[in-house]
Amino acid sequence: MLRYDLAGAGNRGFAALIDFVAASLIFAGMVALWVVLLRVVGSTELLPFIGVFFLVGSVIAWSYFILLEWLWGGQTLGKRMFRLRVISADGSPAGLTSVLIRNLLRIVDFLPAFYGLGLLAIVATSRSQRLGDVAAGTFVVRAPRPRIDLLALRTIAPAGPATLTVRGMSGELQRLVREFVARERRLAPADRQRVAAGIAGALRARLPDATATDDVALIHEVAAALRASGDRT
Repeated sequence: MLRYDLAGAGNRGFAALIDFVAASLIFAGMVALWVVLLRVVGSTELLPFIGVFFLVGSVIAWSYFILLEWLWGGQTLGKRMFRLRVISADGSPAGLTSVLIRNLLRIVDFLPAFYGLGLLAIVATSRSQRLGDVAAGTFVVRAPRPRIDLLALRTIAPAGPATLTVRGMSGELQRLVREFVARERRLAPADRQRVAAGIAGALRARLPDATATDDVALIHEVAAALRASGDRT
């Protein structure tokens, strides 16, 4: 009902290269720290722990992908540079469980060298998913800088005072709200309620001050708040 432009192998490959360099720099920093500790403390005391140290360093470097995709709205440094985003099936940024699954399977996607299986899966699957995306139910889409469609919000969203604080709401969720209010009249009643329920569920999880119980009414309330935010800027 609400379309996204799927990211192709090209942009995803360049973004993955940047992320790989960033993760490698983190690991290199851990190695440098190990060398400093060897010189300060002494190799005799620390050498028995070299395996544990490198394991911890690898986990920290791998956490780069997990933490950024989870806390940064489905984006890493590479994805943000190429305006890509990881989303779930309802269009919201992927949750922690999905992020964990897709990044644990990154090892398999990386085989036999630099995302060989992953790139093959992106080309072969109908929704450009690597194996980690298939297992996690996620998609990588193009995420242009969000723009508030003031015309659509003025003509379709009901006027009234904004009662919600929408600052900090993800660009993808804003996009869902804008597209719904712009296109809801062309949806069949059953489809309208179904799509509204999915968007409203994501809104309630991110806007604790939302009080509207009707899904469509909540979306219109958020649309009004977005309109008010645009009017002030």
